[in-house]
Amino acid sequence: MIAREIASVMPRLLKASRAGRGSTLNEVLVAMNIVVVGILGYSVSTVSVIRGNSANSHYAVAVNLAQDKMEQLKAQKNLAHTNNCPASGERGITATGGAGGIFNRCWAVSDSSLGSKLRQITVTVSWDVRGHQEITLTTLAFAE
Repeated sequence: MIAREIASVMPRLLKASRAGRGSTLNEVLVAMNIVVVGILGYSVSTVSVIRGNSANSHYAVAVNLAQDKMEQLKAQKNLAHTNNCPASGERGITATGGAGGIFNRCWAVSDSSLGSKLRQITVTVSWDVRGHQEITLTTLAFAE
């Protein structure tokens, strides 16, 4: 009788010990796929963040270049009428205005309709990274 009980318990014990030995190849592959999908999702979002930061950086540099040129023009005593957009201006400038960059800057100075002593200054900065992009800033300056 004891032998029969041992014989009936033994297959259950062996089955339990086999199940606790480790994972099957299929279980490992499923786990790896779950991890890979998570990493790919993180990678895609990281690439999007990097591209967004780059675009914001270029935009900030362009605004600073435009404001710098506006200040230079407003500082002139005799603000002459000019229009060098888009044919001329400064081509291939860096964030500091030096040569060898990706930015193009041009400007126009014209009479303002708001008064005879006012000049309208328009500065356009453009760059070509993932397509053509540009910003245009306009201000008024007093002409002596």
